[in-house]
Amino acid sequence: YKRDPWLVAWILKNAKGICELCGDEGPFESKGAPFLEVHHVQPLGKGGLDSKDNAVAICPNCHRKAHYG
Repeated sequence: YKRDPWLVAWILKNAKGICELCGDEGPFESKGAPFLEVHHVQPLGKGGLDSKDNAVAICPNCHRKAHYG
């Protein structure tokens, strides 16, 4: 699925390095900022939109929990 890179940048910027699920700072730095991943709450493959209302910035551990936990 094609994702909007501007949306990804906006989501990460607004999270300010804090996971929107657990509230912890990203576990390590990448490019000078705490590392977070953008997760779609409703998956794109299930009709979710690539929009700011359907995307959150979360740490890698929470991202795995969201998919497999």
